[in-house]
Amino acid sequence: MTLHYLARALLLAGFAFFIVHLVRTGNLNLYIASRMQFIVKLSALGLYAVAAQQFYAAIRTWMDKKSDELSCDCNHEMPSTWGKSLLLYGWFALPLILGYAVPDGLLSSSMASAKGVQFAPQQIVKPSADLSAQEDTAPEDTPEAASEPSSSTAVPGDSNEDAALDILFPTDEFTESYAKFGKMLVQQDLIKVTDKQFIETLTTLDLYRTAFIGKTIQLSGFVYREEAMGKQQFGVSRFAISCCSADASPYGVMANFGRASTLANDEWVTVTGKLETTQYNDIEIIQINVTKVVKIAPPEDPYVSPDLDFGLE
Repeated sequence: MTLHYLARALLLAGFAFFIVHLVRTGNLNLYIASRMQFIVKLSALGLYAVAAQQFYAAIRTWMDKKSDELSCDCNHEMPSTWGKSLLLYGWFALPLILGYAVPDGLLSSSMASAKGVQFAPQQIVKPSADLSAQEDTAPEDTPEAASEPSSSTAVPGDSNEDAALDILFPTDEFTESYAKFGKMLVQQDLIKVTDKQFIETLTTLDLYRTAFIGKTIQLSGFVYREEAMGKQQFGVSRFAISCCSADASPYGVMANFGRASTLANDEWVTVTGKLETTQYNDIEIIQINVTKVVKIAPPEDPYVSPDLDFGLE
């Protein structure tokens, strides 16, 4: 009985130490979404507490041999043989050993290829109709300036401008928040895709891709390639996680760059260019006609997460 308690104490303490190790090395971001990290850190305290209780029980049973005959009144027994004990505790020890032994690293192109990069994120919204097609049916006398409104000429509250934007950004019950966000983005001279709203921005651009043709965009991610891509094409991609790296989903934007061959797979870059559309795997998607590429180091937090406040403003 003493050895069982001791084994449990060591395993629980090992998991707690591993969490502390990830926090101190700054690598917890590689496994856990930012909004979940506080809970994980608290769990380390709980693991320490239970490990201490198990260690106390081990000392108590070692000092009082009669307690070996006592059970925990939970209607179950400890493993009766060494083989069963090794099998039981081995299941818990194996991931712990691998966690310490295997170097921490970013999810890369190999995982993105296995999961499939989402170049058409509007599919996660599932609008009731093709909103981009609705834009194409806009009246021909729509003011030309409405296709590329400028922040320097926009007049907030102007009825003509609002009407033009309503034509560019039709909505249904699923896309009202994206249309509102799109009206704000289209008036920016430079659309900077932030980590906080990475998924929401790409989804908006894809939903209303016609409205954004010719707009300048800037975003960062790792270089990703597929066999179906052209020699000058690559994806600027990021992994999105809701809870942890196990549920990671890769998102990206197609980029067209004359010197794409100078960029290695998984290399982190910040790209700037003009938005256009292209056909890929028989689907119309947005593409960046790249004018500038800057190689960067991977960010401290390489993954993005859905913005839970999106649409609540």
